[in-house]
Amino acid sequence: MPLPHLRSLLRRIRRGLAIVTLAPVAVALCWGGAAHADAARVLDLLQTDRLFTILQGEGVSYGNGLAQDMLGQPADASWGAIVRAIHDPAKLLPEYRERFAASLDPAQSEAIETWLSSDLGRRSVDLELTAREAMLDPEVEDKAIEAAARASDAHDPALAAVRRVIAAGDTIDTGVASAMNANLAFYRAMSEAGAFPQKLSDEVMIADVAAEEEAFRQDITSWTEGWLLFAYRPLSARDMKDLAVFAASPAGRALSRAQTVAFDAIYAETSAELGQALARRVRASDL
Repeated sequence: MPLPHLRSLLRRIRRGLAIVTLAPVAVALCWGGAAHADAARVLDLLQTDRLFTILQGEGVSYGNGLAQDMLGQPADASWGAIVRAIHDPAKLLPEYRERFAASLDPAQSEAIETWLSSDLGRRSVDLELTAREAMLDPEVEDKAIEAAARASDAHDPALAAVRRVIAAGDTIDTGVASAMNANLAFYRAMSEAGAFPQKLSDEVMIADVAAEEEAFRQDITSWTEGWLLFAYRPLSARDMKDLAVFAASPAGRALSRAQTVAFDAIYAETSAELGQALARRVRASDL
C-alpha cells in the first residue's frame, strides 16, 4: 500500500528539514552544564523563537492542505486549532532548547558565537528567516523554486555559490534522512490510529517510505536551492565563500549536529501527533 498523499506530506517536510544554518553532522553528543549556558546565547543569535513561529505557519499551511487532500473538503476551524496546537512554539521550544543544549559541543561554542555575532553571521540568519517567512505564501515559494530552476539552466554563478554552501554542509543527505524518519513517524501513527482498512506492518511502511527516497531528495534539493538563492541574493561572492567555509568547519559541524538532533526529535513528535489527529478525522468521516 503506497504512502497516502506523499506529495502533500513532502511539502511540509521539505521545508521543515531545511534548517536555518547549514553544516554537516560530525560530532558526538556532549552533556554538561557549560553547554546549556552557551546554547542559550547561540539559540538567541539564531533567532530561534522567530524560527518556530515560522514553522508553526508552515505546519498550519501543510495541515490545512492535507485535510483537503485526504478528507475532500476544506479544513474547518477546529482542525486548524488542532494543527496550530501541535505546532505551538510554546510547547515545542522547551524540548528543542533542551535537546540542542545537550547536543552542543562546548568546545565549539565560542567559535559558533563568534560567527553568529559577526556581521555576516547576523545578516545570513536574518536573510534566511526573512526569505522563509516570505515563502509561507505559496506563490512566493513557487517563484523561488522556479527561479532556482532557471538559474540552474543558465549556469548562474549565484546558484553555484549556493550549491557550494549546501554541499559544504552535507545538507541534502541529512535532510533526506530526517525527512524520511519524520515521514515514517507520520505513516506509523496513521496506521496505528486506524486510518487504513487494516493495520500495516513496519516492514510494509519502511519499504513504502524507502521507495520514495529519490522523491524526497529531489523535493528537498529544489526547495533548499530556491530558498537559499532567494535568501542570499544580497550577499557578495566573498560572503558566500565565507558561508561555505564556516559550514565545513568544526564549529559549523558542531552547530549542525546540535540542530539536527533537536529537530529530528521535534519533527518525529509533531509528525506522529499530526498522523494521529488526521486518522481520527478519517475515521469520523467514514462513519
